[in-house]
Amino acid sequence: MDLVADHVGIVVSDLERSKSFYRALGFTDGDERVMADKTLSFMHLGDLAIELFAYRDTVPAHDLPERMLGFKHLAFETQDIDAAYEELRRAGVISEDIAIREMPGGWRLLFFPDPDGMEIELKQA
Repeated sequence: MDLVADHVGIVVSDLERSKSFYRALGFTDGDERVMADKTLSFMHLGDLAIELFAYRDTVPAHDLPERMLGFKHLAFETQDIDAAYEELRRAGVISEDIAIREMPGGWRLLFFPDPDGMEIELKQA
């Protein structure tokens, strides 16, 4: 089998708000398709593509999203997590109560929510 990664699909409640969020992470706008029941908007960061699904009808949030089966978080690696942290704070993407976590083995991790509460992880190894 000859497979390569293509994209990750994410359901969002407010397309423009989510696009602004992902732009702040360095994503660029791609193709967009407007359909009768939803808009699909692709965004790109290097070889990674995400497909944002914005449905016309409201999609209810899960009671405990951190325990929902399936997709858990979207993770990125950085060479300088301190610089990324400061840039995201200045852009208003993360709040003051979010801190870099020091982990065994020298990993440094930063977790923060996207506009709909999906977890984003930044890792410096």
